[in-house]
Amino acid sequence: MRTVVIVPLAAAAVFPSIFHEDMYMKKVLLTSLILLALNAQAESVFRRSNGAEPKSIDPQLASESAGSNVIYDTFEGLVSNTASGEITPGVAEKWEISEDGKTYTFHLRENAKWSNDTPVTAGDFVYAWRRAVNPATGGEYAFILYPVKNAEAIASGTEKNIEALGIKAIDAHTVQVELNNPTPYFLDLTAHYITYPIPQKIVEQYGDKWTQPGNIVSNGAYKLTKWKAQSDIVVEKSPTYWNKDQVSIDKVVYYPTESTATAFARYRAGEVDYVESLTSEDLETARKQFADQLHIDPYLGIYWIGFNTGKPPLKDNVKLREALSIAIDRQTIIDKITKAGQIPAYGLVPPATKNSAPYQPEYAKLDRKAQIERAKALYAEAGYSKEKPLKISLTYNTSEAHKKIMVAIAAMWKQVLGVETELVNQEWKVMLSNFTQGNMQAYRYGWIADYNDPYTFLELYLSTAGLNDSGYASEKFDGLLAQAGQEQDGEKRMALLKEAEKTVIDDYPVAPVYSYVTKRLVKPYVKGYAEENVMDHRSSKYLWIEK
Repeated sequence: MRTVVIVPLAAAAVFPSIFHEDMYMKKVLLTSLILLALNAQAESVFRRSNGAEPKSIDPQLASESAGSNVIYDTFEGLVSNTASGEITPGVAEKWEISEDGKTYTFHLRENAKWSNDTPVTAGDFVYAWRRAVNPATGGEYAFILYPVKNAEAIASGTEKNIEALGIKAIDAHTVQVELNNPTPYFLDLTAHYITYPIPQKIVEQYGDKWTQPGNIVSNGAYKLTKWKAQSDIVVEKSPTYWNKDQVSIDKVVYYPTESTATAFARYRAGEVDYVESLTSEDLETARKQFADQLHIDPYLGIYWIGFNTGKPPLKDNVKLREALSIAIDRQTIIDKITKAGQIPAYGLVPPATKNSAPYQPEYAKLDRKAQIERAKALYAEAGYSKEKPLKISLTYNTSEAHKKIMVAIAAMWKQVLGVETELVNQEWKVMLSNFTQGNMQAYRYGWIADYNDPYTFLELYLSTAGLNDSGYASEKFDGLLAQAGQEQDGEKRMALLKEAEKTVIDDYPVAPVYSYVTKRLVKPYVKGYAEENVMDHRSSKYLWIEK
């Protein structure tokens, strides 16, 4: 909204001779000053490229970054993240932790409100958390809450009483959470969007359409005002947000753009202010043309090739999966394709992760010639040869960068082993649907940390995890993670997590390729972008525009 400012008296005081000598010049000056005042009061708009069309912006149903970017702007949990990714109070202004580390008591702000001007209460969190672990909800992220008492039992269906979940409202502004065991990353976990409150009356009124514009009620710095599929999503500053006076940007526009090359083209044309990622070619161009706008930073994430362990030919054939993993020349992919300083990955936990001692398999220490010899031997032991080659499909979602990596991996499998690979490109939503149905053999995937702890990379492979797309199941692995969840000694817990990582890596349900870095372009007039943020939760409320 523009605010008209009337300035004739101020103008006359500054330019008296013009006002007394020439009426025409006075009108020109008045018009210019009013236009300047209007411009100063104009909306501050932040335009960001946002990857694929979001699958959902429902906090308990979303499962990918395109949706979470919108959620982090429109909702807020008990705690939040600072611009640099550190934990800071959110809806809860303070909290206490019991001496045994198993009970957290959160005290909510009395001025925390929904966008319809009603108070955010403890009951809103209780409703959201119960909904998150309820099997009937259909969410894929229930495992995030497994440290909470009875969460896993409810999610698995063994506990039928949803009210047995270890969260309760002491009063309208006090939430108490009971954990199974002390959990060092629990506060980080409550910054994850699955724990965000939702308005029960609105959800019950509109059902699965409650997140549509006109229906949605949220409690974050922004509120959704428009969502046109494959076009744009618009959120506007919420006048009811408790910290609205510290929010500078009035409107954020997210453009779903699966093609990173298209996103870069729009950036160069001045159509967007922020690009999530870059192809290797565009990265080289950006280094030359936009060096002061390019941000390459460490990021807690792993890029991998997943194997469907539930169906032939990859089912019950560890040697074949290991051969395929070893045949991938990770350093060549980084040097020739990604070109942004990624780190070759042989395990699941990135080296920058807190509380970690990452595991690497023995073949990672071999030179490339020895790796190839090992891969060929395993391939033969698995029952394949160049005369009797493995025929396999490798699926990836739409992206020039993914395509180049998949082409390279298919070529490596062919050259080293003789594998015949069919490359299958799918839109992101189609690919997610096929994950659910188990319709793929090998596939491209990646995982970004939900909190800064090794557990976030390992819990995906629990036999009960909703996002365990490979179908991996190991009683030993499940047991090690269960032990780690109960271990209070930091060193012993780290050792258990390393052994768990060794277990899953040695079973090869995935072939890790590299640890991520962010490759981002941000216009110079967008201020407040923090370089140090390994979690990369980039809330628009911390940015401002200077034009």
